[in-house]
Amino acid sequence: MTTRKLRKLSSIAALGALSALTGCGAALVEAPYYNVSEVQSFKVAGAPSQIMMLDIVDANDTLDNQTWADALSNHGYPPRLNFVTDATDISDTQTIKPENRLVVVVNPTQTTMRGTLCTDPQSAKSDGTSDRVIVRFGFCAGDDIISETRARLVRDKFEQQVINSADTISYQLFPRNLNKNDDKNCSGMMPIC
Repeated sequence: MTTRKLRKLSSIAALGALSALTGCGAALVEAPYYNVSEVQSFKVAGAPSQIMMLDIVDANDTLDNQTWADALSNHGYPPRLNFVTDATDISDTQTIKPENRLVVVVNPTQTTMRGTLCTDPQSAKSDGTSDRVIVRFGFCAGDDIISETRARLVRDKFEQQVINSADTISYQLFPRNLNKNDDKNCSGMMPIC
């Protein structure tokens, strides 16, 4: 009886802490979606020089391209990626495969998700009424989505939250491996398990 009450109280405390964090303006990065059972080989093959194209779709021009590239570069599992928004920004000894890219869509339309993130990403103009900005991130190989995640960032702290969330975003988009049988939290009904 006491154990049930403690579990219930700890669950309530966890929910309270989460709501307190969201209330104070913390960035929320949602769970990723994977269209493949293994992402690392796509990352290594798609960026042989550890350089990948970064496509930014932002109707509001929230941040300039270089700020996005700097914020998202050199995070995650090794080999870490550096992002460029112009293929001419690399040296002659480096190789880039422009069909393999990270797509970032700020304030995406309702239709911009999964496959359309790679084929027809669309950003809507912001009316400024919401204090949160949704950003969708997708790792694309040509027209195919490999992995995807979404973040909800506070408008007034947008640039700092992009920088602070870059590690989480990179770990989610480019995991070393996807847990299958030994993950207690992985349901057999999920396509990645």
